[in-house]
Amino acid sequence: MQYEYSSTDKDGFSLHDCRATSAELTDERLLFRFPNGIFYEGYSDDWPNTGKAEVEFAIEPMRGVSVYLFAESEGKTVRKEYTIEQVIEKINRHEWELEFAYRYDGYEEVLYKCWIWENENPWTYECELWMGTKENTIFKWDSPAV
Repeated sequence: MQYEYSSTDKDGFSLHDCRATSAELTDERLLFRFPNGIFYEGYSDDWPNTGKAEVEFAIEPMRGVSVYLFAESEGKTVRKEYTIEQVIEKINRHEWELEFAYRYDGYEEVLYKCWIWENENPWTYECELWMGTKENTIFKWDSPAV
């Protein structure tokens, strides 16, 4: 898909409160698509403030991607691991939307605290998305709708 703009300036963008409604993993490139946009500091203070957008992560094969979902069970929080392929399948079948909250950068890795949204009770789950990546994240977007 073609976008008007692209950037690798991770400090100029935020995915906070933005929901990915489709995703793809090909050739160690993990893509999340945001039909309602993402936040770019070059536009207004509205959130999100771009047109439709896509964020591409280069996944380091030796480090991979880990996804952990946290659910309540019998009064305890239980962590369940999902493969990125399982998450992508659920997102693309419109069973889940992935809402990004906070980003933490480490040495050759990125951790996102997220929310999984679904169309039935309990509606949301806390989630962690950990990616081993050495290369720049690529943010692609269209101009905001006026």
